[in-house]
Amino acid sequence: MEEEKEVLVGRKRNRRSGKAEGGGGGESEHETRIRTERQRRKKMSNMFSSLHALLPQLPDKVDKSTIVNEAVKYIKTLEHTLQTLQKQRIEKLQNGMIVEYEAPLMITSQAEQLKLKEEFLANKESSKNFSMSAKTCQSLLIPPCFQTWSSPNVVLNLCGSDDAQISVCSLRKPGLLATIFEILEKHNLDVVSAHISSDNCRSLYMIHAHAGGASDEYSEAFSVEEMFKLAVGEMNLWLLSR
Repeated sequence: MEEEKEVLVGRKRNRRSGKAEGGGGGESEHETRIRTERQRRKKMSNMFSSLHALLPQLPDKVDKSTIVNEAVKYIKTLEHTLQTLQKQRIEKLQNGMIVEYEAPLMITSQAEQLKLKEEFLANKESSKNFSMSAKTCQSLLIPPCFQTWSSPNVVLNLCGSDDAQISVCSLRKPGLLATIFEILEKHNLDVVSAHISSDNCRSLYMIHAHAGGASDEYSEAFSVEEMFKLAVGEMNLWLLSR
């Protein structure tokens, strides 16, 4: 009798273990789905918590839809603030330069213009080394002059509408020349020539730049003159920050 009881108990145990083993695969898959869903919800909850932390104006307890709507509004506000700061930065760069320019007297009389042309033609015939085209003659109607903006390390001499001479004097700094060229390229200003001199302590750069066209970023808002000022202002800020 005792042996029969042991056999029956053993069978019951085997049945229970068989059921557990047979159902183990289904329970494992179900648990995997539950675990995956929990991880997904935890990740989403952490993301919403991080987003909520970036919105200081929201209360501690708020639904997720409100967080999303406020985030969209906040992004638009930040974009507007960024545009305002960029505009203020450009104005600061322009106003931070010292202007040393006096506007020349413009020739408005047609008789004076004709007289200037005649004098030019006479000088052209009498000088072997002086040769100009008719287009250059017309450009003489605008008196040649420099517009000069200066800062402690950078001087901008703007002549005409497309050309400028940029002088940079600074302590020797690694990457300065490359940075100058990058800034000019950024504003679509071509380097015509560059003269460089340096010693053990300082470097002097004299660059002739030509405006090949307005920069894509500011083409609609700024003239060539303003683009030169912006480029020089960035050079000056780079020097001051190093």
